[in-house]
Amino acid sequence: MERYSRGLRVQVFFGETDQVGHTPRYQAMLEYLRREGAAGATIERGVAGFGVNSKIHTAAVLRLSLDLPMVLTWIDAPGRVERLLPGLAELAGSGIVTVEEVGVAAYGGRRLEQLRFDLQVRDVMTTPVTSVRADATLREAVELVTGQEFRALPVVDEAGRLVGMVTSGDFVARGGLGARLDLLAVLSRAAQGEILERLDPERRVRDVMSTGVVTVRGTDSVATATHRMAEERVKRLPVVDDEGRLIGILSRADVLRAVGETFPRAIEEGTGHPGARTVGEVMRRDGPVVRADADLATLLDAVVSTRLNRAIVVDGNDRVIGVVSDADVIRSVDPTADSGVLGTLMRTAGRPAASRVTAGELVSRPALTAGPEMTIAEASRLMTENRRKLICVVDGAGRLLGIADRADLLRAAGDALRDLAAAAAEDDDD
Repeated sequence: MERYSRGLRVQVFFGETDQVGHTPRYQAMLEYLRREGAAGATIERGVAGFGVNSKIHTAAVLRLSLDLPMVLTWIDAPGRVERLLPGLAELAGSGIVTVEEVGVAAYGGRRLEQLRFDLQVRDVMTTPVTSVRADATLREAVELVTGQEFRALPVVDEAGRLVGMVTSGDFVARGGLGARLDLLAVLSRAAQGEILERLDPERRVRDVMSTGVVTVRGTDSVATATHRMAEERVKRLPVVDDEGRLIGILSRADVLRAVGETFPRAIEEGTGHPGARTVGEVMRRDGPVVRADADLATLLDAVVSTRLNRAIVVDGNDRVIGVVSDADVIRSVDPTADSGVLGTLMRTAGRPAASRVTAGELVSRPALTAGPEMTIAEASRLMTENRRKLICVVDGAGRLLGIADRADLLRAAGDALRDLAAAAAEDDDD
């Protein structure tokens, strides 16, 4: 029986004097891998070698100042290599990059699929972070975040210390913004300008931001942070140092990416592995569903009925056709914000004017689907790789069984991470 795990070994061959900007190339590559949560990497310095120019470089006593060959070796799980390799190749410049499969028997006494269950927040957090000062105007802050993947801005003082957080909900509820940030981003420029002009030019970020923000330290475990995120019902946690200075941000997507890369792809049945939980176990059956022939008003009722702000579209046999979000509706039906759809989606108005558009016509791409036996690790990988917030659980015929979103997977992953962290601690004590 195989007693080792499958991994990938990446090697980069380059010169000692190579640089990325003003930083030595080896340092830039090592820092990139460390920041992105790689298992580990080693730099070796050669005594002699030659490259594409056929010039021999040697460490002979009289020629120590010449450009000696160097090799970076990095061994990791296949999923993490797939994610980080493009960035590493870019940093490698003209250096040669090779990838080969290896068998890993142990890593510090653990098998490869156990490598990163002791992840710390600093290993997976997003950095650098876009932040805003408390004295910035609301319009400046809104324009800073509109069109970005993030929907919240940490607020810092002149020393970079965290003093608050301003979210899309804060802009709407306290600042009077006429559209959530995700909807604002897909409106026409004219409609965006009209909404921004209504903001009070005298109001500042300090007037609408939330204080007493829940934070984590970079040295906290991902398991601890995940539990805190679920317990506090927040989508992201600012990461601060001992002085309270902002150093990063941890989002649900960051956690799910780490889970997808850390948990083994294949888990033997009956092993009791915490990562063996499936989407069939964590899915919900109360998702907002409409038929493909549903009219616009019916679709909008479903979209605004839950915090998901989207609806699953199915055919007459309950087979999943796609998912329509509130932004999809705005993008397809209401680009100028004149028809009343925006008010409906913002829950500030009733049903819009009658429209012949159907739900099926607004589906722009296939839904992300999974069978009920798919593990939460694989589901996490699918959601992060495809940048989706929802996965539809279907049977063999494609009929809808339930749904799982980031919050559902986060709760399940948090339980598994705590179990795995505890198990790793016991192993270290042995």
